[in-house]
Amino acid sequence: MTIADLFGRYLRRSAPHGRWSGAAHTPLERLPLVAIDCETTGLDPRRDRIVSFAAIRIDEGLCVAERPTVDILINPGIEIPTRATAIHGLDRAHLADAPTFAEAFEAIAASLKGVVVVGHHVGFDLAIIDREAARARLPWHEPPHFDTASLAAALGHPSAHIDLAELLGHLGIEPSGRRHSAAGDARMAADLFVALAHRLIGRGHGTYGGVATFQRAPRR
Repeated sequence: MTIADLFGRYLRRSAPHGRWSGAAHTPLERLPLVAIDCETTGLDPRRDRIVSFAAIRIDEGLCVAERPTVDILINPGIEIPTRATAIHGLDRAHLADAPTFAEAFEAIAASLKGVVVVGHHVGFDLAIIDREAARARLPWHEPPHFDTASLAAALGHPSAHIDLAELLGHLGIEPSGRRHSAAGDARMAADLFVALAHRLIGRGHGTYGGVATFQRAPRR
């Protein structure tokens, strides 16, 4: 079973669902972009919870910021399966004094306001944020987003390179940050998007609308 099988329909949400207020012809170098990642208790947004969240800006000129805008641990309020702890290293003791999702929501929402969100299989991250917000009865509107996994596949990279760090290595990029930490994966997703963006610019898809159309294009 692949990661795509586990994530199911959340990975197929490749089109930007939220509404971005800017013009479709805005160049990628001028888009307000933020890369995100969530670490969770599992891979089912219907029942699993977020244990950490990070967001890092991709500034004008496609320059990745040095530090995350948000890098926060979150107490999920439920037991954390040992298989999840084995991946991200977070257990109940690490999160005992962390804020709940409701307490962290203001910082999360502020980091995503008015931007285009970027992430690796970002549909999953947005789906679980959506469920957490609904559970806490907090207002949430899904932002427009670009999925680096979908874009990489559309650019013809082998499906075997579905893992973020592996895909970066395939592109000749040295992964930075700790794998399976929210901040580390957000940074790697940002670096991956920048690399893919330069390729998309070279193919004539270097605008918000161009990437959105390319991301939606049927695979052959």
